[in-house]
Amino acid sequence: MIIKNITLSNYRLYEGDNTICFASDEEKTIFLISGENGFGKTTFLHSLLWCLYGRLIIDIESEVKKDIANNGYNAFLKSNLNHNVRSRLEDMNDEDKDFIRQHGYIPENEHYKSLTTYSVSIEFADVVIPSLPCTSLLVKRSYDMLTEKETVEILIDGIKNELTAEIGSEIFINDFILNKDIARFFFFDSEQIVSLAETNTPTERRRLCSAYNEVLGVRKYEDLKRNLENVRLRLRKKTSDIESRDKLDSLLSKKELLESRIEETKELTNSLEAKLLQLRTENEALQVQLLREGNSTTIQEIKRISNVIEATKQKDDEYKKKLNQFIEYAPLAICGQLLKDTKIQLDSDNKLREEKNLQLSKNLVVSDITSDLLLMLSRMNLNTDTSLAIQSEMQNILNKYKGEVCKSNCLLSLTESEYEEFVAVYNNITTTYKTEFERLADDYKKNRQILEKNSRRLSTINNKENDELIKQIRATKNKLEESIIETDQKLRQTYELIGTNNQELAVVNKQVSELSKIISLDDTDAKKDALAEQIINELSSFLIALKQEKKFSLERRIKGILNNLMHKENFIERVDVVINGEDMDIELYSVDDKLINKDSLSKGEQQLYATSILKSLVDESGIQFPVFIDSPLQKFDKSHATKIITEFYPHISKQVILFPLLYKELTMTEYQVMKPLVNATYLIKNDTTHSYFEQVDVNNFINE
Repeated sequence: MIIKNITLSNYRLYEGDNTICFASDEEKTIFLISGENGFGKTTFLHSLLWCLYGRLIIDIESEVKKDIANNGYNAFLKSNLNHNVRSRLEDMNDEDKDFIRQHGYIPENEHYKSLTTYSVSIEFADVVIPSLPCTSLLVKRSYDMLTEKETVEILIDGIKNELTAEIGSEIFINDFILNKDIARFFFFDSEQIVSLAETNTPTERRRLCSAYNEVLGVRKYEDLKRNLENVRLRLRKKTSDIESRDKLDSLLSKKELLESRIEETKELTNSLEAKLLQLRTENEALQVQLLREGNSTTIQEIKRISNVIEATKQKDDEYKKKLNQFIEYAPLAICGQLLKDTKIQLDSDNKLREEKNLQLSKNLVVSDITSDLLLMLSRMNLNTDTSLAIQSEMQNILNKYKGEVCKSNCLLSLTESEYEEFVAVYNNITTTYKTEFERLADDYKKNRQILEKNSRRLSTINNKENDELIKQIRATKNKLEESIIETDQKLRQTYELIGTNNQELAVVNKQVSELSKIISLDDTDAKKDALAEQIINELSSFLIALKQEKKFSLERRIKGILNNLMHKENFIERVDVVINGEDMDIELYSVDDKLINKDSLSKGEQQLYATSILKSLVDESGIQFPVFIDSPLQKFDKSHATKIITEFYPHISKQVILFPLLYKELTMTEYQVMKPLVNATYLIKNDTTHSYFEQVDVNNFINE
């Protein structure tokens, strides 16, 4: 499938009919469309997505998604009318406006459509629709500002076809032109596509998995399998077993309710993610505004500084208390020799006191023994001479153990506890006091410096914060940050809710499966059921083999393309496509088999990674559709750009439409490499009031 022409009529910057044609040439597949910033390159790309997908554009384009999330789809539609045309529409007679709103258009007022309507149309060639041979296909989406109606017209070989009316335009475009889940791989914004390297959220991984299944044709087999399972359920709902039938109906109703809840929660998740992205973008813009106003400090930074000040103040009090204790001993440390002499004297006095106390204790014991022995003799029947002789001998013996108590007094009279306290203080002063005091004084000084530095900084910030403009910006930013926290919390809750509902759904599916096994069917339905079961089993086996085959093939392609495009030879040793249910991620491993964090890749390498996924998926799927690439060479260095120009763009599709910025992205040197492959070149020009396309000679494109 290729595009013959695209026409924008009164769409945003493009006033009137603006048509661009794409001639087919197998040797020259590249088309270049360039214009200065603000002239309408991005508008042109957005118009194509709107033409094909209408309100479903929010599933593809993040910028439009933010706009619609903030203002609503109707506001988005009303904003697309060209400004000049809108001015003339406002001058239109009110009676004519009211008539058209109430009764529609009649031949007499048909000419007003050029003021009230804008549209985008795409004509395709080489279209393949099963069982419907055709040479051309036209898709035209319009919006009327007065009737507020959006219409889609699909013409096959110039006429309307029953197929489009029967299945609806949205399904027809999705099934026969390009599925919306894979559209972003063909409408390729190099600034945004690097987000493929950052598939961190469950929604992003689900989108990648959905695109994978759609591109590689897995979805069609899964849908067929699901339809056959539904056929088996419908057969069981016809059973004559009323009790089982009612139970099955109840389970199926519960299943339908859970699936509806999951879908609603997913939509809420998408909405919250869009809102969160918008809030963060606005928050970053306000931070930039604060920077421009001379205040680069975030509220988190202010809180951090306040916390640092509070902590250093507490440390300051603790250091002061410890210093006070050290200062109490400072006079003793200053005394020096006198303190040492005092210690010697106290040691001497303490020794003398201990000796006195020891001798007194010994004498007391001897006296007690003497008394006890004399009492014992008095009780014995001994004559007087014997008793006196024994007493005399005993006294002589005991006197040997009695000592003379020293009568000299201590110079310094301290109690035992006072002496021990003095010794502890002396030991502290003569050993660790100096080292600890110096360390404590240094810690105290450093802490004071941190306190004073942060206090001055906070004071400066507060002075700036008193500025009315900064106050206003700060207040708005604080509210945004609160909203970010609140939205992020809601998003986490929706993720949890999806998980809970999926668990319940798994339980219900199991109950349905078990009940289905025991429900009896009549002979005809039983044969149909057996055939459906056989096909389902074969499809299940086939799907397992298909997914495994596609997985290995995709891994090989991504690795080969990525290593070919990168400077680093064999930078990627292994690629692992990890699929877990509806969740999918692509993991890259280095030569030493270590997982490569894709966030650590440069922006150019991330774009190469996303480009390799695009090329691999397109090659695997065999889908033929034009590829549109905005900012095609912005992140690449000279060597990468040359490889992309010569090895990637010519082979990615039969039509490759690039939107480069001349001289900035696409230099004369790069254009000379590309020129042999270029089919046609266009410039988007602007005359202040509107933009338009102008075809230029390929040889003169870079000089214009």
